[in-house]
Amino acid sequence: MAGLSRKVRCGDRVIVKSAQFAFLAAFVLAGCQSKMTLEEAQALCTKKGGLLVVIYTQQITASGPGPEIASPGDCVSPSKFDIAPPASNIAPVPAN
Repeated sequence: MAGLSRKVRCGDRVIVKSAQFAFLAAFVLAGCQSKMTLEEAQALCTKKGGLLVVIYTQQITASGPGPEIASPGDCVSPSKFDIAPPASNIAPVPAN
């Protein structure tokens, strides 16, 4: 792999550096989004007609378990359980 990087032309290096910068910028901006609170997620999910899955986490340390922290999970709506009938790939048998 190191041999390949030495053979890169100057124009390709600009593309690679630009791609690395774009990835870094996207990664940094993704961390800037504010997380939805449990109450906001519950209200939004209920408005859509679903039920919110709540995920509870708890940190365990040497001094004992910490407090339970509730975080919003997935919004489960009845439409997630709609199953389309399987497509029939078998051709009808011709009548003789």
